[in-house]
Amino acid sequence: MNYKLILVEGLPGTGKTTLSEQIFNLLSKQGTPSSVLLEENTKIPSNFYNIAGVPINDFIDFAMPFITKTDNYFFVDLGNCTEEAKQQLLRYDIGDEFNKHISAKEYSRCTLEWWQNWVANNTNEPVLILDSAFMQCPINEMIFRGASNSEVSAYIKSISEIIEPLHPICVYLRRESAKVAIDFAKTVKGIHWTNGIDSLAQSDFPDLFERRFYLENELLHLIPNIICDINGNDWSDAELKINEMLLSL
Repeated sequence: MNYKLILVEGLPGTGKTTLSEQIFNLLSKQGTPSSVLLEENTKIPSNFYNIAGVPINDFIDFAMPFITKTDNYFFVDLGNCTEEAKQQLLRYDIGDEFNKHISAKEYSRCTLEWWQNWVANNTNEPVLILDSAFMQCPINEMIFRGASNSEVSAYIKSISEIIEPLHPICVYLRRESAKVAIDFAKTVKGIHWTNGIDSLAQSDFPDLFERRFYLENELLHLIPNIICDINGNDWSDAELKINEMLLSL
């Protein structure tokens, strides 16, 4: 199988961004057309920063441009709206994980249509490498909206089915536990990141990374995958397995 979508996943501190760039560089050296979208890139299909998902029946009151239309939603870039329109549309802001107007169920329904539209527009693209798009971002967003593990699992399963036409493979970077991963991340990401993580631990999500570690490992079977064990600063297992994977492209 020629994989057209390479999904790089793992907890913070596992080296996703570094390995994503390495995969891109290796593909470029072997002459394989490819592109890479790193974590927080607004073009990643699970990054809904400043995007409102407005149900079609509610959109008739707003005369404004939209990014795209699916069966049941208009997706609007709030950054390009007038302040008046933005204030009217904030209740539909799917990029705000603390938006009380959007439940986990509504978030799932809305964003899955976005994923379907994204896949339809990327079917003929060359190899695409996505950092944190398949599990990290979607699982975080669902947990922040109070989703149960079963609801999160159903959501990720739906995404896996939607992206199947792109022949995806997940490169999963795994440390021995969530604690080991986060402790390592704190040493390399700095005080600002550490303070943000510590505030999460003191809020409503003290077990966020433990839940993610469990869920990600439970859900890996949904698509072809390669598990790479990361130990300290040793990424040799990942580098070996990535080179083997690229031979199949």
